[in-house]
Amino acid sequence: MKDEQQSITDIERPSHTVSPREILLRYLPFLPWVLGSIFIFLSLAFLKLRYSPNIYNVKGTILISDPNAMGNQSDKIEEMLFATPNKNINDEIQVLRSRHMAKRVAKSLRLEIQYFVEGKIRTSQISTAGSPFKLEILSRSDSTQEFGFPVFMLNDREFSLVENGAKVFFNQPFETSMGRFSLRRTEVSISSFGSSKFIVDFASADTRANQLVSGLSALPSGESDNILELTYTTENTEIGVAIVNQWMKEYQQAGLEDKKQVAVNALKFIDEQTESVKEELGGVERNLLGFREKNKIINPEQQAANIFSTLTELENDLTKQGVQVQVIDNLIRYISDNRNPFRQVGSTLGIEEPSLALQIAEFNKLQVDRETILKTTTRSNPTVVNLETALEKLRIDILQNLKNVRQAYQFSINDLNARNRVMGREVSQIPAKEKQLIDITRRQKILEELYSFLLQKKLETSIGSASTISNVRVIEPAIASDGPVSPNRQTTYTTALFLGLLLPSLIIFLLEYFNDKVKSREDIQKATQAPIIGEVGHAEEKTPLVVSQTSRKFIAEQFRIIRTNLQYILTKQDKAVILITSSTSGEGKSFISSNFGAVMALTGKKTAILEFDIRKPKIMSALNLPRRTGITNFIIGKSSFEDLAVPMPGFDNLFIIPCGPIPPNPAELLLDERLELLMQKLKETYDIIVIDTAPVGLVSDAVALGKFADATLYVVRHNYTYKKQLQLLNEIYTNKRLPKISLIINDIKAEGGYGKYYGYGGYGYTGYGYGSEYFDEMKPKPFKILNSLKNIFNKN
Repeated sequence: MKDEQQSITDIERPSHTVSPREILLRYLPFLPWVLGSIFIFLSLAFLKLRYSPNIYNVKGTILISDPNAMGNQSDKIEEMLFATPNKNINDEIQVLRSRHMAKRVAKSLRLEIQYFVEGKIRTSQISTAGSPFKLEILSRSDSTQEFGFPVFMLNDREFSLVENGAKVFFNQPFETSMGRFSLRRTEVSISSFGSSKFIVDFASADTRANQLVSGLSALPSGESDNILELTYTTENTEIGVAIVNQWMKEYQQAGLEDKKQVAVNALKFIDEQTESVKEELGGVERNLLGFREKNKIINPEQQAANIFSTLTELENDLTKQGVQVQVIDNLIRYISDNRNPFRQVGSTLGIEEPSLALQIAEFNKLQVDRETILKTTTRSNPTVVNLETALEKLRIDILQNLKNVRQAYQFSINDLNARNRVMGREVSQIPAKEKQLIDITRRQKILEELYSFLLQKKLETSIGSASTISNVRVIEPAIASDGPVSPNRQTTYTTALFLGLLLPSLIIFLLEYFNDKVKSREDIQKATQAPIIGEVGHAEEKTPLVVSQTSRKFIAEQFRIIRTNLQYILTKQDKAVILITSSTSGEGKSFISSNFGAVMALTGKKTAILEFDIRKPKIMSALNLPRRTGITNFIIGKSSFEDLAVPMPGFDNLFIIPCGPIPPNPAELLLDERLELLMQKLKETYDIIVIDTAPVGLVSDAVALGKFADATLYVVRHNYTYKKQLQLLNEIYTNKRLPKISLIINDIKAEGGYGKYYGYGGYGYTGYGYGSEYFDEMKPKPFKILNSLKNIFNKN
């Protein structure tokens, strides 16, 4: 017998690999929902594209060349007076996109006042030149408050601030809570607009600057790092072109202003030095004049001509060294002055010291870097703090270098003076007054040369400043894109299609993932080794009995298949006791018991169905049979065996043994010795005994009755029984707590929807098709297209 049961198991469980067709058939019922989701998302995408404003790109290109600030300067003068840092393209992008630059653009184009036309769906901005009127602010109640108000144009002469409100004439002042204004009519016709409602919006330049910065991007072009491409996104291409062109113009002008400021600083430094030397030279000349007048000396004595010719070279050297020392002293005073911490050093003014020239050039470069960064940030910025620290260190280094150079010059002067003293002893015979005259004249000569040098540098700087040109050049003026860049129709529809597929797919996945109920034959086969004896489809009829003598319905044939398969388990057994149970209530035990008993009775065997679910009996009430004495009455000795059987109308050999009154102690009642007497009499009287007992997963009734049974039919309901309940079934089967367990899969739904049952290969819930012409209960199915597709796949 064990071998026979094993053969049933092998028959019921062929090895099978899921094919793409089976997967398609499994998920084909969801196709209407997927198509509906796609339709909804595509409709939403259409509405979005229909009512979203078109966004255009406006592009312009500029070239940032090397910083040659001066036009006709020598390399040395440019290096000394106008030390300009190399342009870093990333820094220039930050300056270009700064709020300071955007504010200049907003003020230049008067973007504080903006005009909009309000349509039925959306509001669009119009340019100042394209507006039918212009706002003139006569006075404002609060200069810090931003404002806006609607304008309803009635005709070319009148408008109102409220719909159907008081009329106001164009070019006439009117007052609101925000101030006193006037609307000046332009030549733009109202008929060019689809609406007569306009909106005037006023905001500060700072607010407009923030809006402009958010819409502008600046990136190096792929051709060169020094070429920047400015892109501005806008709804109105006319406004966008004006903004980009003005932005490039303001950036170009700002760079020119920076260069001119450098020249102004240099001229200021030279002027200060020139004025100081001029005053000192005037004092020396006054001393010389007084000395000559007092001592009546006009020319030196001819007697010292030869000696003086010897001293000429020494005097020239002393003069040159004196000029250098004077320049160094002036530079030391200027750099040491705490009032000039962040002013540029104009020049070394002839000091021939390469390291000093490099230090001053670097000092001026850092000053320019600091002034550039301060246009876009504050002094608390770490970059500014670092620059100021570097400037202070470099200032100290320059002072030390100047002192070292001065000391070297002083050593040279001391040496020349020593030699001069030697020569002085040779001219000791020259009158002291003449010697004093020579000293004054030498001092005068030094100051005259220094003054001439400063005047020359001032002239050169003025000429260079006048010829300064910007290192920013516009390569291509602003031009708008041919078509809108947003919304992107292709991307929007593609995204909508993707979401339309994703959403139902995600829902299907979640339903599949979180569903813990039996929904396929494979779920059962994975959980237990018990054989599957048959499958029963969903009964559309309300009657509990679907089996009859003349029934050709498919569900009736399924019970006949179960009857046939049972022969392989109960071989050569004319009489048998069949126990029917399940894991929990609601899985259809009573339905299976009634129809299985009916199909057995149709074979001519006398069949009894025992309503042994004595806690919740259902068979009698389901079959509309009257309640009467039953099993519990017999066990307690209140009824005879002959009074138990109730014949089933329409069936010659089918009898129902009712439960009787529900006892208070069902478990103990099943241990009564009269139960064995009852089962003995039943076996003597009936060929087939079907015991409808309580769920084995809830109470022990089925196990207690198992000793009387020859086989057990365990009911598993499709999409109702939990997978974890199959663990109990497998434990009962493995431990053989019930005899010859076979499974019946009940309430299988053949048509689409979530939870459809899949048997062998997905061919309906029997494995061989549901809807054959052999059966006569086929009703029109919903989703005829899907059914046609299924038939095509099933034929292939």
